[in-house]
Amino acid sequence: MRLFPVLRCGLALLSMLPCVSTMAQSTLAGYDAADPMIGTAGGGNTFPGASLPFGMMQWSPDTNKDAWYVYGDKQIRGFSLTHLSGAGCPLYGDFAVLPATATLSGSPGSDFAPYAAAFDHSKEEAHPGYYAVTLANGVRVEITVSERSGIARFIFPQGTAARLLVNAGSSADALADRPGSNGIVESDENKIALTAPMSFAGSSTAGHFCSSNSHYTIYVAGSFNKPYKTTAMWQDDAVVSDAKSAKGKHTGAWIDFGSEREIVLKVGVSFVSEEGARKNLDKEIPGWSFDEVRAKARATWTSLFDRVAMEGGTEDQRKIFYTGVYHSFLSPNLFSDEDGQYSGFDHKAHALAGTKQKAQYANYSDWDIYRNTVQLQALLYPERASDMMQSLVNDAVESGWFPRWAAANDVTYVMGGDSPVVVIASAYAFGARNFDTATALKYMVKAGTQTADNRERPFLADYLKLGYVPSEKDRTAASRTLEYASDDFAIAQFARDLGHEAEYQQFLKQSQNWKTLLDPSTGWIRPRLSDGTWLTGFDAELSLPKANGGDQQGFEEGNTYQYTFMIPFDYPALFAAIGGEDKVIPRLDKFFLKLRCWGEPCFNIENEPDFVTPYAYDFAGQPWKTEDAVTRIGNETFKAAPNGIPGNDDLGATSGVYVWNALGFYPAVPGVGGLALGTPIFPKATLRLAGGRTVVITREGNGFYVQQVTLNGAPYASTWLPLAKLRTGTTKFQFTTDMQPNTKRGTAVADRPPSFR
Repeated sequence: MRLFPVLRCGLALLSMLPCVSTMAQSTLAGYDAADPMIGTAGGGNTFPGASLPFGMMQWSPDTNKDAWYVYGDKQIRGFSLTHLSGAGCPLYGDFAVLPATATLSGSPGSDFAPYAAAFDHSKEEAHPGYYAVTLANGVRVEITVSERSGIARFIFPQGTAARLLVNAGSSADALADRPGSNGIVESDENKIALTAPMSFAGSSTAGHFCSSNSHYTIYVAGSFNKPYKTTAMWQDDAVVSDAKSAKGKHTGAWIDFGSEREIVLKVGVSFVSEEGARKNLDKEIPGWSFDEVRAKARATWTSLFDRVAMEGGTEDQRKIFYTGVYHSFLSPNLFSDEDGQYSGFDHKAHALAGTKQKAQYANYSDWDIYRNTVQLQALLYPERASDMMQSLVNDAVESGWFPRWAAANDVTYVMGGDSPVVVIASAYAFGARNFDTATALKYMVKAGTQTADNRERPFLADYLKLGYVPSEKDRTAASRTLEYASDDFAIAQFARDLGHEAEYQQFLKQSQNWKTLLDPSTGWIRPRLSDGTWLTGFDAELSLPKANGGDQQGFEEGNTYQYTFMIPFDYPALFAAIGGEDKVIPRLDKFFLKLRCWGEPCFNIENEPDFVTPYAYDFAGQPWKTEDAVTRIGNETFKAAPNGIPGNDDLGATSGVYVWNALGFYPAVPGVGGLALGTPIFPKATLRLAGGRTVVITREGNGFYVQQVTLNGAPYASTWLPLAKLRTGTTKFQFTTDMQPNTKRGTAVADRPPSFR
């Protein structure tokens, strides 16, 4: 049973829900509120180090060999130059640098543990674009960055030797072997060379994200502000004192600056060449002023936060919100050099010179970010988001297909579905339109129709013939079918917007394939075999052991309870197929009794398929239950603490749930430029969008239950907002709230989000 409204608001006295009018309001600025430490514990998998929005350089401490920072760990193994925020598998962590005061007693390549530096959080500081820590050995480390380069300041205690370890073999999963293009198994290789008394260069080949065969090569070029005195190299198990270079799986340099107290290091990175890394460094950080680079990083982030200016709220709410915004803009990442050169999916060098594209991007957690992240990026930075979409188009032209879960310039094929097409369609719908849309549609159609050698959509022939992926051919057949249906719907919307009626009708029809798996006898999505029979032994209420990952047969990282409602583009038809709203509402009520679970028939904030489900109540004519659910999610599953993100952040997707819910809206339907209404957290929010548009959202009254909404002063009865209503100039939304739900608002069919049929 649901908690009744008065009790819910009574609990708010303890859980800081916004229905308490006497809550202490905070004026903490966005930059100061954002806390990169949030998400570094409890499985968030975020990193606390320095980055700019979408930066290629993301310089951060690592506490384990997976290049992750785990808040509970007690030692730092190095400060590596590249990271991936919130992903559930290791990647990057290239060229970690670590200050040391001891001598080189053995090869760090064979055993790095003796060199790891102890630290405690009381001597640590993290802000967007800046990280600092004083290690237990007394060395002070400060790091800040530009887009493709970074600068670090190391201050050593008086009377100790100043030494640095530059670990060319620090990359996550750098030890794996991979099949080469000739079929012969090849090993990854790392190189480093001391190129002058004050500089070094090198490269690392790594990858293998989530056990895939993907790989990348990164190049670095570094300079010190002072010459080193003595050096040594390590190469696997050996230490070579007189060498100036090393090559192999485990390589690095030990660099001794004698009695110097302060050493400044500048490093540039490139995925094209060492020359590219050096050019990036010389262009972005020509001088040696650490404080100047730090000030520019702060100004960049402040400019972004000013585009989503919140007023009021508690200090914790502001920290969670602005940290969520911060995490939403860490990826995709710049992949081209400052001169426009980049390494393509054909592993050849390409140039952006002569095109309208300003930069190439990489690292698309597409299955995650299509839910809410790309929409926010497109609204606030449509030109950069357009370049991101053009980057995916370039990838398709170079490789023949859109890359699924692209890491660097390779495909990992992580997660089911054809999610790159939804990313592109949703970005377009939210304002990112300055890219080659005709070529984008061409490759979308190819992926959704070409059955031969289709690397983008496995089992497409079955999907087109039967209307579903057969369970005996794919362990995630049911969830893959639902993803393909969402993909087809997004393609249809994109095609219609471009004026391609035939493709619109074709893919709109394909998007109804979810109906082939809706078992009419149970009202649940259910796996099916090739002969048309239902998978036997199937129980929608079944709880599965967490040790098994909680996967129900036919579903990826979830069960039918969690996937059946992942059809927001067709909710009216879904509700009818289940048996009508009289059956849907009790099912949803039960679903939201728990907010975090694996392997149980309940909502799971830790996984993307459920993110949209609170807004199913909007479509069912009970928006007050959406308001209840999103408020509980924000207050019970997110915290202003290192373990404050519920589950992997997945390149900003989980953070995006809080950000959108706090604004009072959610991008519920893939490929559609519209928002389902919820309830805002803050008394006032001002969004400064592209195209001279400003959106002002205000909340008046106690409680989180919306009583009335006005748009530019006029009553607004709908629980759906088409983006077309965000006009040039200022658009004003006012939410009036109370402690009791308004059970009449949003009930009429005309006031619900529209049917997209």
